[in-house]
Amino acid sequence: MPPTLWQKIEARLDSSLEGWRSRVDGFDQVAAVEARAAGRAWSDEETFRGLLLAVLSNNTDWSKIERIQEDLAELFSGFDLASYAELPACEIGDRFLPWFLARKAGSVTLGRDLANLIGAARLLTEHSRLHGTAEHYFTSLVRRLDGDPKQAALRLGLPGKDKLPAFGVALAAEALKNLGFDVAKPDRHVKRAVASFGLVPVGKWPGRADRAAPSLSSGTSYLAVMEAVQDIATADGRSVVTVDNAIWMLCAKSGLYLTNPELAELARENASPTGYPETLNALIHSWIQTQDAGEQQETMDCLVDGLNRDRQSTRKLFPEELKGRSW
Repeated sequence: MPPTLWQKIEARLDSSLEGWRSRVDGFDQVAAVEARAAGRAWSDEETFRGLLLAVLSNNTDWSKIERIQEDLAELFSGFDLASYAELPACEIGDRFLPWFLARKAGSVTLGRDLANLIGAARLLTEHSRLHGTAEHYFTSLVRRLDGDPKQAALRLGLPGKDKLPAFGVALAAEALKNLGFDVAKPDRHVKRAVASFGLVPVGKWPGRADRAAPSLSSGTSYLAVMEAVQDIATADGRSVVTVDNAIWMLCAKSGLYLTNPELAELARENASPTGYPETLNALIHSWIQTQDAGEQQETMDCLVDGLNRDRQSTRKLFPEELKGRSW
């Protein structure tokens, strides 16, 4: 039996990136998912810290933030949510931004992101006053969405009544990961990985031959990317955050920094997380070629329809838009 896609990802990291498992553990997201599953709750300070780390991950090399992570508590007053909510916007440029720049941990969007985070802190401070904790904003949203953190990331990051200032879908998913929700972050790294793996349909893709991410920015596309990572995880009984962070290690500058063709080659024999579609496709098409074409086409249509229906994910194993291209 050929290795699954997760096994190939794991093997590549084991052979080429020493210490990657310890680094993933150091992100604390796997432990957070396990803790939430065990019933742990988050304080307002822990909730704000989770949101802050998500915001700081935007448009930067995460290794820069890792170097200063232990010093953040002092700058952010012990991650006091209410204190940050009361900050005047001028404080960002006068005090916070220079602190990051002096440590070479800034980014082109950091000032804007930290200023917008004040709005999120105000919203969550008020929510905490009304409902007892800031965490309730997230737990109640996930509960309303039938326990699906993927849908919560969409609600938090896209315009609507649940939108959280400073957060798009990718950063919202990262915040949810920090708060113990088992979901993938559909950022540029994961987008280009799952697209290179052949797990989401992509049309025109400038930069496919290098490291550019495809343009997958609609709500439907974000959901497809998150579902693809979830499918890989489910196939091997792993947590989504484990697989998500491993994929990030494949793609990020502080990881292996694989090109899109290298990612595609990694998954060449595993175009889906189940590890068997290519073999199944070949078998089906051999039936069509050797038997009565009309009768066997009907059989194939029936089989494909059944396989698409018998899925835990909403992402089809044989999507109609890829007919004639990947199956």
